[in-house]
Amino acid sequence: MILTITPNPMLDKTLSVPAFSPGVTHRAQRVVTIGSGKGINVARALLQLGERTLATGFLGGYAGKHVRQLLDEEKLPHDFVETSGLTRIGFTVFDAERKNYTAVFEPGPELRADEVDRLVTKVDQLLPQYRAVALCGSMPSAGFDDLYFRLIQAAQKRSVPVFLDSYQEPLRQGLEARPDFLKPNRDEALQTFGIDSREPDGMKALLRQLAQTGAQWIFLTDGERKVGISAPDQCYLATPPPINPVNTLGSGDAMVAAFLFGWLRKMAAEDLIRFTIAAGAVNAEAFMPGFADLKRIQNMAKRVLVEPFHL
Repeated sequence: MILTITPNPMLDKTLSVPAFSPGVTHRAQRVVTIGSGKGINVARALLQLGERTLATGFLGGYAGKHVRQLLDEEKLPHDFVETSGLTRIGFTVFDAERKNYTAVFEPGPELRADEVDRLVTKVDQLLPQYRAVALCGSMPSAGFDDLYFRLIQAAQKRSVPVFLDSYQEPLRQGLEARPDFLKPNRDEALQTFGIDSREPDGMKALLRQLAQTGAQWIFLTDGERKVGISAPDQCYLATPPPINPVNTLGSGDAMVAAFLFGWLRKMAAEDLIRFTIAAGAVNAEAFMPGFADLKRIQNMAKRVLVEPFHL
């Protein structure tokens, strides 16, 4: 079983329009509403892969209630801490003509210290039941950037491996607790560390810096471009297969789910890398985030190129 934690989830509305133009009134042809946020997307992908999972974090107000209802409809197990603040709502417009997305996300709610303490207590009580935990996304409000640090420490006391997927101060503070697995993307790494990983020297410098935290596995992603990977005994470059993307939102979350799924099943290093990268590509070919299909990922994995990479 894998526990996913989303401090800043979202009621996500995707509106499909024939052609999107700024400053013009549009009438959507289709509206799809889901509970979203990085950790929820990870849990959704895990569930589709056949892995037992539980999603937790913060939810509040009518939007939080709606997220709970939607997760119940998906039969996605969840146990969130209720907050006084209102869960954010996100709006994504899909331009059917250009096949692209424009997203606008509300700011997260203001948390209270007692709400954060309740989540830490809840996670500590849940951890003995789980084989791994994924900490995913941003903090909804200022003042609690140490939350991941606290949760990683709690997991370490229970000997539960941690995957940290965040950025800026929550990532910086989380790294001080030495998580086991990391997956920053290029933009997140640039925001957090000021290192541009687009060039090989920048990628090498960032992987070296992150490896000093003690993380066993590090995936440094950049959309459809090559992925830099630091594994326990070797570094690699992985080239994703060419695809016709429909929606790249949630591809990183599908990768986190696939990695944990494969790692728990003791896949060989290069097979695990191919499986992880393929999951991101399969998600990008789907309409909604957090999509995973085991057979499609296995077939896609055959098209992922993996080669040694020397730091």
